[in-house]
Amino acid sequence: MATMKNLNLPDTPAPAWFATAPHAGSWASWLLQATAYGKVIEMGIKQTLAADRGDFFILLSGCIIVFGVAQEGTGKPVFVDALRRGDVICPLRHDQVKFLYETRSPVSLLKVSKDKYQAFMNDLKYSETVLLAAELHLMAKHSSAAQFHFEKDLERIKRVINLLVQHPDSAHTPRGIEVQASKEEIRTLAGVERRSGSRAFKILEEEGLLNFNGYKAFYFKATRKEMA
Repeated sequence: MATMKNLNLPDTPAPAWFATAPHAGSWASWLLQATAYGKVIEMGIKQTLAADRGDFFILLSGCIIVFGVAQEGTGKPVFVDALRRGDVICPLRHDQVKFLYETRSPVSLLKVSKDKYQAFMNDLKYSETVLLAAELHLMAKHSSAAQFHFEKDLERIKRVINLLVQHPDSAHTPRGIEVQASKEEIRTLAGVERRSGSRAFKILEEEGLLNFNGYKAFYFKATRKEMA
């Protein structure tokens, strides 16, 4: 079982949006207070995280996929992001979009439960302002992802591949960046049908950008600029 010690909690990086959040202060103070009020939990692969119960989470290891769903329930879920170590999941003020969280790999999280959340927030200066920045960042990610549904299927496939390649769970090897992801998973995240997805993969392979290694992994051979 994972513990705060063997997860090297003090070295957990701040999320990308934290550096520009107003009055953010020290990320170390957030980790310290979350440790004081929270506990480490573990989840297996393909499990749904109940993020709508008022709990606060910091991802300590692994990958969690975020989907956005319109509150009226129309349309398919939109793949928003692949969360990484240090990313935060927090109660949201606005409800125009419902966000769903599914583990892509085994994960460890630092959880501050709903009953301790307000005390945790009270011990951090400008905490509401900081988490509003987190919410705005998530909404901006969703807006960008939703726009890709109007792009060609090839571009949607490229976006998913880029996000998976950039995740710390990918591995640099002499054959390229290795990512544990099947064609089916990529197509599903991109919202692309099988036939169209097959054409897109063939184009990318012919261009030498990636090469699939069996059914569950691929090697990526391009820079982000080349995939743009």
